[in-house]
Amino acid sequence: MSATSDDLIDLGYRAEDMNRQELERCTILTAREESLLRKLKSPGQRLLIGPRGSGKSTYLRLARYQLQDEAVALPIYVNYAKSLSLEPELRRDPSALAFFRQWVLALILRGLSQATDALGLELAEAPAVRLKLATTVADAVERRRVDQAPPSDFTLTEILEILERVSATAGRRRVVLLLDDAAHAFSPEQQREFFEIFGNLRSRVVSAKAAVYPGVTTYTPRFQVGHDVQVSDVWLDPSDPDFIPMMSEMCEKRLDAESLARLRGRRGALEYLALASFGLPRNLLSMLSQFLEEDEDGSLKNTTQLCDSAIEDSAAATIKVFLSLEEKLPRYKNFVAVGSDLVGACIDAISTYNSGRPGTTKVVSVLLQEPVPAEVDRILGLLEYAGVLRRSSNLSMGPKSFRQVVIHYSLLLTHGAMALGRNPSIAEAIDGLARRESSAARVRRTLASLLGKDFLSRCKLDMAACQRCGTPREIPEARFCSHCGAPLTDASIYEELLSTSIEKLPISQKQLDRITAAGKVSTVQDILTDEENVKLLAAEYIGPKRAAQIKSVAEEFIYE
Repeated sequence: MSATSDDLIDLGYRAEDMNRQELERCTILTAREESLLRKLKSPGQRLLIGPRGSGKSTYLRLARYQLQDEAVALPIYVNYAKSLSLEPELRRDPSALAFFRQWVLALILRGLSQATDALGLELAEAPAVRLKLATTVADAVERRRVDQAPPSDFTLTEILEILERVSATAGRRRVVLLLDDAAHAFSPEQQREFFEIFGNLRSRVVSAKAAVYPGVTTYTPRFQVGHDVQVSDVWLDPSDPDFIPMMSEMCEKRLDAESLARLRGRRGALEYLALASFGLPRNLLSMLSQFLEEDEDGSLKNTTQLCDSAIEDSAAATIKVFLSLEEKLPRYKNFVAVGSDLVGACIDAISTYNSGRPGTTKVVSVLLQEPVPAEVDRILGLLEYAGVLRRSSNLSMGPKSFRQVVIHYSLLLTHGAMALGRNPSIAEAIDGLARRESSAARVRRTLASLLGKDFLSRCKLDMAACQRCGTPREIPEARFCSHCGAPLTDASIYEELLSTSIEKLPISQKQLDRITAAGKVSTVQDILTDEENVKLLAAEYIGPKRAAQIKSVAEEFIYE
């Protein structure tokens, strides 16, 4: 293999990077997916919720294309992935929140402009001028040239009027706004402002749908999830009978004939990796790519070894995503530390339980005895955002009630918590993951037994100290030091993320070692500003496809 080879299997990791033909060819729609799409296309506000890589963008984009063809409603797709790039302005200029609001509205009009262009629709002069201004504002932000954005005065009332007018001109009865990567920026101020807008993006003609993450989204107090807006969970359930056939068909549609033949020659590999993905399609595609790459490389011959290598790297990447919240949510640094301890303790508890049940059904979840304090509930949300665990249904057993959490299968497998014995076969691993736990199989724990009696004292916000005298803040919202009276400022999360070491990225250790050895890339910003990926291509075994994938991971680290 040459030092510049590029044998990466191109599986089209992200829906955002695929055109319509590729997306429709590679997506499998079961009855569940068809139901989700109908909800997205219907009137009424709705949130799509799920962790990274669960398929939210896929559903939104498919709904857009189906609405275009059905010609009943006018679909407008908007992606807010770049919202965090405005965060430095919020730190420096209190009036920047008003500009953020203008940007949110401008992107809707730019999306409308793109929709009318696709239909070949001629607009009257007045709305055409406003759409042109909106496009200029949106483009300035994406180029990180906020100072070059022209003045704008968009209002919600005006936006709704333009949407209704254009909808009538296009001969469509309704407008459906499909807002991707919405309110995921790790700035609570931006998130609250977004949901103030979202809650009012409705009329007899207009409805809005938005994709959000569990655990890290801050809603305004006047916006009640479940009351003001309906929620659809997109996270696939590995225990669903349709799960394995769906994931298998999805992979078969993305693989070329040669790769598919190699995969079929490794009996049980696809089913094993699908289960280990924990219901997250992006996890499966990443593992499958690594599996095929290492199979072709020849360094690993055994099918179980190939699978376990991919699963181990996937588990490590999942944990890295969670740990990255220390940078993205610095105030919650202590919560991340407690969350890491909680996951480790849950894995140990599951391992101990499964080890005592040889030859019986294995368990993959822990029942946390209520009450679960708000601080721990917040930690569970952060872990769910990263896909480390999944909160399942609550259970009552006599006078006691329990919060059920399912741990990511790749973590259980990597740490031997399934207790499958020495050198288990793929068939045994599949059986351990696929068989449902019996009603009597319960791992019940109190939080004190998992984290220690003093765990709540560790769940404290890590608030930045005064830069002049070093006195810690008394409350997160404080603007002046209680000791010396100096103005209090927060470091820009966006700028901190750009300066983060590439070691924090959820990529394999092999790739990190190769990039580091080349000596040209050390931070996330180095990757994002690497024109034509020249610096990445200087590393051994990094070709154009692999470099593009690494850059995509760096963008996800910043914007997801």
